[in-house]
Amino acid sequence: MNKIKQLEVRKLIKELNFVESDYTYKNEMVNEIEGLFINSVNDFLDRNPEIKEVFDRRINQKIENIFRERKEEIEEISEDKLEFEIEDEIQEHEIKVDARVTKLKKLYREIVKLTHPDRTNSKKLNEIYIRATKFYDSLDIPGTYSICDELDIEYEIEDKDLNLITEKISRLKEGIIFMESTLTWKWYNSDDNEKNHIMLRYIKARLEN
Repeated sequence: MNKIKQLEVRKLIKELNFVESDYTYKNEMVNEIEGLFINSVNDFLDRNPEIKEVFDRRINQKIENIFRERKEEIEEISEDKLEFEIEDEIQEHEIKVDARVTKLKKLYREIVKLTHPDRTNSKKLNEIYIRATKFYDSLDIPGTYSICDELDIEYEIEDKDLNLITEKISRLKEGIIFMESTLTWKWYNSDDNEKNHIMLRYIKARLEN
């Protein structure tokens, strides 16, 4: 890989690492905030019993509808069809594994030589080993490249791999935009007055759907 392309790849991987870190942070935040948001909605409903009665009745009705529809779907699916779909899914997964695992295996071995707990007592390197193993198990090429950059392990990159990195960055950015657009995120980042408006929007949306 020539120097210019190497610099371009490293820039792209740094962007991936930044976006991935931002996505992870916001995803963990949303997971924590959701509990607070639901508790606040429940407190609001408790203070407004008339709204709570309508809300609970509507939610219970939706739950019953979901169970009924699911039961009907299961009854319509024959056992033979299920076996065929499962076998199809396994074969598709095996094709994807065959296409990527060869390329990842060599890089993963190089990473393991430097980071495995049997090779080093460095906590930082051992943490990198855990991350690299997750990337390897999930056939994550961009993630494996980012580890190689951290450890100064040389690798050759193809245009299709650059596309994978670019696509992953785009998916993560879309995920971040989605999380920031949720009522939960907006509620957490609003003042008390706006929080009440957002909870009412949530309740109204649940009643309408």
